[in-house]
Amino acid sequence: MKLKNLNKFFAEFYTERGKEVTLLDLHMHTTYSDGFITGKVLMDFLKDKNYLISVTDHNAIGGNILLRKLGIRVVPGIELGCIDGFELLVYFKSEDDLIYFYKFYVEPNKNRFRMAKTDKDVFYYLEVLKKFKCYISIPHIAGIAQKNFVRNKDYIYDVISKVNAIEIHNNALPASRNKIAKNLQTKFKKDLTFGSDAHFINEVDKFCNLINQIKYKFDLLESIDKIKLLMGLGKKHLFYMIHRALEK
Repeated sequence: MKLKNLNKFFAEFYTERGKEVTLLDLHMHTTYSDGFITGKVLMDFLKDKNYLISVTDHNAIGGNILLRKLGIRVVPGIELGCIDGFELLVYFKSEDDLIYFYKFYVEPNKNRFRMAKTDKDVFYYLEVLKKFKCYISIPHIAGIAQKNFVRNKDYIYDVISKVNAIEIHNNALPASRNKIAKNLQTKFKKDLTFGSDAHFINEVDKFCNLINQIKYKFDLLESIDKIKLLMGLGKKHLFYMIHRALEK
């Protein structure tokens, strides 16, 4: 899992501190959506690491903005949820663009009862995002249940044609699901992104350890299908479901 595998869009956000440990994570959640990671905890975690990160809360940007206020260089980003549950990871070049997009196109369309949904469809947002200098990736394209877009969204290939990248590694998913994502990314010649999809700081830590294991021993693009990730649904999904239940 290497920095060079990512599009140059992300290069300016990389922070190098001369340390051996590196975190590359473009998908995580804070207390501003359904995560349990605070800005202070994440700031402390990053203090001795090289890093490239984006906080991508569900239809929320407060966590992303907070990190920048704390002095952390972070890719302005959001996990954008659509009316049918389809999601996009959207990254911006500037915080101003992120705020503008959120204020005028996300906040007014938020679903009152479902944090991860808006009242607009994915094609509405793909058209709106043409106005911005942004980078769009499809997360967990072969995920669990409703997040398995390959299986339950008959327009998935149309969406693939309109985005920059596919998330080929989501650390909350089994290796078999990530392998499907990698095969689609290769087949359709899209860029790639990857991330922990963490909701707890220990999940960020596990992903960081995996990255550095790969960094020194493997090339992710050649060996990701050989790495056994036995996380299953795990604690994150349990708490996620609890969080969702409390919304209703």
